[in-house]
Parts: sequence; C-alpha cells; structure tokens
Amino acid sequence: MKKKSDTHVYYNKRRRGSTVGKYKTGNFISEKNNSTFVYRSAYEYAYLLKLEADVSVVNYIVEPFNIAYFDGKRKRSYKPDIVVLRVNGSIEVIEIKPKAMLMNEIVQRKAAAARSFIKRNFKNATVEYKFITEEDIFSNSKEYAEILKLL
Repeated sequence: MKKKSDTHVYYNKRRRGSTVGKYKTGNFISEKNNSTFVYRSAYEYAYLLKLEADVSVVNYIVEPFNIAYFDGKRKRSYKPDIVVLRVNGSIEVIEIKPKAMLMNEIVQRKAAAARSFIKRNFKNATVEYKFITEEDIFSNSKEYAEILKLL
C-alpha cells in the first residue's frame, strides 16, 4: 500500500505549465520602513498592514536572513517571513502560516532550526520565534474577504 504523502507546505508554488502561483503576491510599500517588500500571500499582506498600524512596532524586515535546516538528509535553506523590532526592545522572528500547516513536519523542522539560530546569534537580546496564523490576523472571514478584494 502506498503511503499518503504529507500536505505540502509550499502553497504558492506554481503548478506545472502555469506562470502564476495559487496565492496573491506583490509589492508592499512600507511607510514605517521607507522601503518596499514582497508579500507572498494575502495573510502576509494583511499582517504587514497590521505592522504598519501598530505603534509598538519600531520597524520590521521581510525575509531578513537564511537559516539552514535539514529535510531528511538534504541541507536546505529557509527565510523567516518577518523580523519585528518592538518599542520595548524585543525582537520577534515571525513565520506566517495557515493554522492547518503548523504541525507539518517540514514546518516544524524549519521552526526548530530557527529557534536554534536565534539561540546562537541573539544571545544578548530578547528574541522570540512565533507563528502567526489566520486567527491572529483576521477576526472573521469578512476581514479576509476584504483583503482579497484589495489584492
């Protein structure tokens, strides 16, 4: 009997023969950072809007650095979605994922690698690795629908 494969984590990969991914992507102009960032999903776009409006956020960077991790025996590289600097000096390394993907094996490997990276590289700072899901971004499905209309 063939083993059922795990749900794939790369939602926005292009399908064979297609020139576009499944989810909305584009450029986000950040006034707070005086910069333009690429967003790779409606969730990321909506969260960037929240960061722009949040007075506790000093600034943030999208896909700031590469973190090595192992996918089985293969060494791979992963970029966290966002790093946020707060007014209180704390730093958050953010990964935005649908809640349904949080227990995915690859997602968990990346998270473990990120936590290890943080321990090694941010010894004198308060840095937290955290997942942000649709439940953190939208209070109801109507909000999500409104974001989709903007994109």
